[in-house]
Amino acid sequence: MKYRRFVPLIAPLLIWLFDQAFLFAPVFFYSSLALGALVIVISVKLIASRGEKKYWPLFVILPLLFFLSFSTYVTIIVSSFWIQLIFLLIAWFLYAYLKYLYYLVGNQSALENSGELENKIDSLLNVGGFLTSYALAAVLFGLTAFLNWSPELMLPAFALIIWLLFLQFLPFKRISWRRTGGLLIINVLALTELAWIFSLFPLNFNILALFSALTYYLSLTIIHAYWRGNLNRQTLKTPLILSAIIIIFSLLIARWL
Repeated sequence: MKYRRFVPLIAPLLIWLFDQAFLFAPVFFYSSLALGALVIVISVKLIASRGEKKYWPLFVILPLLFFLSFSTYVTIIVSSFWIQLIFLLIAWFLYAYLKYLYYLVGNQSALENSGELENKIDSLLNVGGFLTSYALAAVLFGLTAFLNWSPELMLPAFALIIWLLFLQFLPFKRISWRRTGGLLIINVLALTELAWIFSLFPLNFNILALFSALTYYLSLTIIHAYWRGNLNRQTLKTPLILSAIIIIFSLLIARWL
């Protein structure tokens, strides 16, 4: 149906309006999240019905987690400028994701015939997953600090979220669970344990979330290298050095609580 081409434009606008609604009237927070999630699910299903019907639940993962994580993240920051910037980021990301998904399912061989489209989708998934892991980790670390919860309470939620972020790559990469399931489980367990270790550091939740996002980035680098068949020291050298520099620099300049 021709109206599907307008979904990538209409859905981000609705999401932006829902975010603005709970900003000006906090009582609508849960309603806005629920309506926004419903819009995302319906939008992805409408687009995916053009071709990749069986994969549409996996296509929902990233935009839904991105929206929920950053919409919740704004509740623990105070700067109006950053809040509005995050709302625009959510709308832009949803527009880009739905647009590329529309192109992808409209051409069953798009990933094979268009290197440019493949690179754009891959970059969007990588950046979106990194930002989502940061926002979700910040929310989880922030809640444990503000509500004085035990860090262990957030670990199951953290593990589930990371598992979903890894899982959403499978339909785009045309990779079966049998081929990569064991590697994904190992990485999820490793990241969950690292998150627990980070939670013991007396640092601001934003710094802890950055550490968690960097470890997610490193794990994703390992997984991608394994899928490409070039998992070796040379491939991991630059990401490891860059992540180590960022973590050390953050530890040196961060204010310890």
